[in-house]
Amino acid sequence: MKRAIFLVTSIQGIRKPTFLKQLLALINDHYEVAILFAMTNFDEVWQAKREFNTINEREHLPSVRIITLGDVYADHSGILLKDNDYLNIDLTKFTSYESHTNRLKVTRYVDDTGNIIAETLFGDNQVRLHTILFDKNSRIIQINNYNQQDQLYGIEKCNDDFVDESLLLNTKSELVFRFTNYVMSQKINYGVAETSLIPVPASLSEISSNKKEDPLTHYEAKGESIVTKATSYSDYHRYDDINAFYHQVLLNMNIDDARIYLDINNIIDASKYLPGKQIFNY
Repeated sequence: MKRAIFLVTSIQGIRKPTFLKQLLALINDHYEVAILFAMTNFDEVWQAKREFNTINEREHLPSVRIITLGDVYADHSGILLKDNDYLNIDLTKFTSYESHTNRLKVTRYVDDTGNIIAETLFGDNQVRLHTILFDKNSRIIQINNYNQQDQLYGIEKCNDDFVDESLLLNTKSELVFRFTNYVMSQKINYGVAETSLIPVPASLSEISSNKKEDPLTHYEAKGESIVTKATSYSDYHRYDDINAFYHQVLLNMNIDDARIYLDINNIIDASKYLPGKQIFNY
C-alpha cells in the first residue's frame, strides 16, 4: 500500500487549510497515512491530538496513524534523571481544588499561604494530560506531560514562561533526549521598489544602499528567532540543527517508500537533510 508521512513540528501546522487538503487527497488516493507530531514543546502534543480528533469527527476520516516522539523513542535506552534535571514535588501534601476548563477536569494544588503550586489537567478518560508547576509569582517553571498510559514522557523547564529546555523520556522514565532552546537576534533586509503598492511598515528602518545604480530602497527589521538543539543520551549524538534531528526521526520510521510532507515554513531548512528525496509541502 502507498504510504505518506506528515512531519508536524508545531500545532500551527495542522491548523493550515493546506494540511487538511493534502490529507484528504491522500486518503482519497488510498494512501496509508501517518502523522508524526514531532513538537519538542510536548505540551502542544495533547492539544494537537484533540484538534485532530475534531477534524477526524467532522471529516469522518478512515484510520490515520498518529505518532509522537514519545512513541518513537519509547524503547530507546537512556540515562537516569538527575535531581537537578527536574522538580519532583509531592502534591499530596497540598490542598486540592477541582474545577473544569473547556469541559476538562482541572485539579489545582494550593499551599498553606494560598499560592497555587501546581495544576493538573485531565483528559476525557481522566488520564493526566499535564501537570504545570508554578513559582511563588504564578509563573510557569515546569510542565510534566503524560501519555495515554498515564506515564510521564516529557518535561518542559521554563523561565519567565519561556521553555528553556525539554526532556524526552522513555518508558523506564530515563532521559533519552534533551532539547535546548536559544533565543537568537536576527536581522532581515527588504528591498522595496518605488512602484511598490505595499506600504512600508513603520517598524522597518531605512538603510543606505551601497550601489548608486540600485533601484531599490532598502529597509532592515530586527527580531528574534528560537534555535533548538538536541542531545541524545542513547548514542550521545549532538544535533545543532533541529532539522538534522527530525531527519533521524524519519529514518527510524523507514521512509524509503513513503511520501514525506513538510510544513512549507520549514521545507527549505528541512529538505537539505533529505537529498534525493521528493518532498511535498502543506
